[in-house]
Amino acid sequence: MGNQNSTPIKQNLPNKPPSGNRKRPNKPISRSERQRRKVKQSVRRKISARIAFLIMTFIAAFLAVTIFFKIDSIEITATEHYTEDELISASGIEIGDNLFTFRTSKVEKELLEKYPYLASVSVTRSLPSTLVIKAVDSVPAAAVNLASGGYCLIDENGKLLEQASTVPEGIPTVTGVTVSDMAEGKYLTDNSKSEILVDITKVLKEKNIISNVNFINVSCITDVRMGYLGRLDVRLGQADKLKEKIQMLIHIAENELSPSDINTVYLEDATTVYCPPTTLEKIQQSALPISDVNPSLNA
Repeated sequence: MGNQNSTPIKQNLPNKPPSGNRKRPNKPISRSERQRRKVKQSVRRKISARIAFLIMTFIAAFLAVTIFFKIDSIEITATEHYTEDELISASGIEIGDNLFTFRTSKVEKELLEKYPYLASVSVTRSLPSTLVIKAVDSVPAAAVNLASGGYCLIDENGKLLEQASTVPEGIPTVTGVTVSDMAEGKYLTDNSKSEILVDITKVLKEKNIISNVNFINVSCITDVRMGYLGRLDVRLGQADKLKEKIQMLIHIAENELSPSDINTVYLEDATTVYCPPTTLEKIQQSALPISDVNPSLNA
């Protein structure tokens, strides 16, 4: 065979992309799919707008709290027992502090804990730059015997207010309850006689007649007694229906008895009252512990 010149034959074959880069033909998007995508985009825009609004609000609030609303005045109500300077100092708040960087409830609690004679404290903000502190003293409702001698004044809730060597005018003495440890701001020991005493003082405070009561005798819980107006020996029996009984006592004293009458007022039943005459000596005896009362004077 001779030399043959072979000429390669070129074939025009279509270029095939690598198998990994094959493109799928675009499928037509349905109308419902386009609508769904629009809804998703709209939701994303709304969420982004809300997040941006919250961030701006937070930044504005932060700037307001840290830069604006500085306290330039403190309005405070002084009490009989505590001065304005004492209360302001104990609050820990100073002129120039921000009006919103503290909790008012915490300030109120701290003042009540530090000053036991306070009955209530209200701390409020008055925009743009004033802090208002209103403090109210407790009012003694009764004088309880101290084991160490003297008396302990309590409010109508049984809170121990202060020690006293004598009983202030207009404050009833208590028979049947003794305070062993004088700790201002604490409360009477939880027992049946103390509970009865507190129930009575609350009603007397509500009716605004504490100053008319001379003594409260709870030494016998089934024979509770009070001295009223210096001339009435009030027998409440058990300490039930106290509001009704004391309201009846007020009615009897104001409408049924004369200012000169000296009587025992039997109020074991608030609907049936018996008021026989008595003597001042017997009324004084009624303030003693029931076991110590002379039987001849106990009628």
